[in-house]
Amino acid sequence: MKNHKIKSAFIIFTIVLLTISPNVIAQEENQSEADTVYINADQLEYKDETTILSGNLVIRKNDTTIKAQKGELFRKENKLSLEDEIKVDYEDGEVQAKNLTAFLENEKYIFENQVVLNYNLEDNENNMNLESGYLEIFGDNNSFNAKENVFIKYEGRNFKGDNAEYNGEEEIMYLTGNVMIEEGEDWVKSDKAKFFLGSEDKGYTAEGNVEIKMILD
Repeated sequence: MKNHKIKSAFIIFTIVLLTISPNVIAQEENQSEADTVYINADQLEYKDETTILSGNLVIRKNDTTIKAQKGELFRKENKLSLEDEIKVDYEDGEVQAKNLTAFLENEKYIFENQVVLNYNLEDNENNMNLESGYLEIFGDNNSFNAKENVFIKYEGRNFKGDNAEYNGEEEIMYLTGNVMIEEGEDWVKSDKAKFFLGSEDKGYTAEGNVEIKMILD
């Protein structure tokens, strides 16, 4: 009787183990793939602990694909410094710039020099276009900070300011410094503004030295 119980327990343990193992293996494989970076280039040169890449660079990590013409890989820091004809396709849009510093481990991307961002909002009807001198994208929800002559097109309006901060989770953007909102010949000026870009709550608020210009029909 005792041997029968031991045998039964062993069979149950084996069934449980066989049930769990594929899931554990799948999770480990998914985690491994999430931490993997693939790089293609025409030429590679290794010098002074730095990998120099040139010619048709393509870098892939998860759903992000980066294209450039040349750059340097700093393996200890898991960092890429890229320049020349940079284009990045990621889950929420596309970015073009002249320079990019990519921190691969925590997926933070810093774009500089003639930055253009096409951002896909959740409703997929009114995407946002942003131009600036500096743009930093970070976090799981692809929030971003932009500065240096920020210019944004959204829903037929032009937004201008010194700095823009976008919360990707809430789909709210904060614009500060010499804010101007243009709609045709009408405009609103203020010190700061808050824009609700989500599919449910839309519109904006302006605060601080608000000035309005309206052309009467």
